Amino acid sequence: MDTKTLIEEELSQAGEVSPISPLVVELDKFRIMSDTDVPPEEFLMRLFGKPCFPRRDLSAVTGLEKCGKTFFTSMLMACCTEKNVLELERISEEPLRVMWYDTEQSRQSTKGILANRVFKLIHPQKEDPDLFCEPSDIESNFFVFNVRACTYQERMDYLVAGIEAYKPDLVIIDNVSDLLPSVNDSDASIQVICQLMQLASEYNCNITVVIHVNRTGEKRSLRGWLGTEILHKAFDVYYCEQVENTDAFSVEQTLTRKYRIPEKLFYNIDENGLPKVTEKPDYQPRESNGQYKTNKPEAYQIKMEKAETFNQKYIIHNDGNARRPWEWDLRLLFSDAMSGLSSMGQEALQNEVMSLAGIRQPKYYDKVFQLAMDQRVVQTTMDRNGRIVAILIPS
Repeated sequence: MDTKTLIEEELSQAGEVSPISPLVVELDKFRIMSDTDVPPEEFLMRLFGKPCFPRRDLSAVTGLEKCGKTFFTSMLMACCTEKNVLELERISEEPLRVMWYDTEQSRQSTKGILANRVFKLIHPQKEDPDLFCEPSDIESNFFVFNVRACTYQERMDYLVAGIEAYKPDLVIIDNVSDLLPSVNDSDASIQVICQLMQLASEYNCNITVVIHVNRTGEKRSLRGWLGTEILHKAFDVYYCEQVENTDAFSVEQTLTRKYRIPEKLFYNIDENGLPKVTEKPDYQPRESNGQYKTNKPEAYQIKMEKAETFNQKYIIHNDGNARRPWEWDLRLLFSDAMSGLSSMGQEALQNEVMSLAGIRQPKYYDKVFQLAMDQRVVQTTMDRNGRIVAILIPS
């Protein structure tokens, strides 16, 4: 039975009038049923053993300027040839084809990063001299373009042509903001992200876009309308930063649709200009006013009012502990607030927690919520509609 006949029968049973419009016939191509043949999710990499950077989808790398974004994307590129790079692992046994589309840096910088960083991270060039491999031996899987001198429309046209011609497994666009006239152009932002999603799906690749965060430095606030669209559509987002008062850099997954990676990747740069895994630095962060934060326990890093001002159901009293007389029972508080729901919108969760706990100031709630995230009680992710939601982490 063809599509048109099937639709006519279903509409007839529903009391609808035929004939079928051409649009409905086209729409039926996108219908999902329980027996629809849909390819399984396929991921290019693992980070700390968790799958990431899926095919047919978008990923994002973000952060402030000069915070290690290009170092992290260099690791991704190297891992397309080398099986393991720092904590990244390529899932497939066969090397991957990678396209790096540089819109920001000079041609000299692009070449230097490729030759002196990416290729030197690849195993044969840094191990046994007898296994030394010339760049030309591995360059067949790399398609690197510097399009800084082009217009934004030319950059998009060339990008499409390149993906169609070279069919890479991984595409890195640094910086995606240069594909449109303004990051605050809503129509252009939607058009660019839709086109990238179509390319990723059609050519079975992952497209990783690099974009700055807003100058406030808030890791979940990507720049402009374009950043908002990326948050709505990306499968996973990674935040890069230089750890304050140290030489170390970190990479943190801030959003994902599926596999949460709680660990941060910490690395520093060796004498050869290459990233090396390092331990979490011991540093003392600053407050927003520039003063160093106190070394008191976490519960004291959010300004504590008198315990009696809050709902005592969610207060744990530490009798005899003058330094830490009480703390929040965050597990109980957020469990009650979510009332068995698998996820909850941020605004709804805030209203519920503040109501239950007796919290009056939204800024104080923000600090309690951050404490709950730090203690792995809750985490944020995106639902299928692209909204940022909170989920309760099993104890």
